[in-house]
Amino acid sequence: MGGAVLVAFVGYRLVLSRGRPINAESFHLPTRNDIDLRVTAGPAIFGLGWGLGGFCPGPALTALGLGAAGTLAFVPAMLLGMWAARLLADGGLRSRTA
Repeated sequence: MGGAVLVAFVGYRLVLSRGRPINAESFHLPTRNDIDLRVTAGPAIFGLGWGLGGFCPGPALTALGLGAAGTLAFVPAMLLGMWAARLLADGGLRSRTA
């Protein structure tokens, strides 16, 4: 992970030293820098699911072809969690029916 962070750090420094991107008028960088419950709880839940399930989402999808029992349980749970997170982020059912 340290190697990836180092490569990404150097890459970002090189790219951002340019005046503008190659195929756009300007860089689109995040402007918020506050840390709230959503920023900390989401990754924590993701990490717990990853650690308990033993799969990262991408490799879990590719491992479906193997038919492994763990994958067959993990992927539906992952999809359900993604749906629930989106529902919560959008304000629940109340905002969808109003």
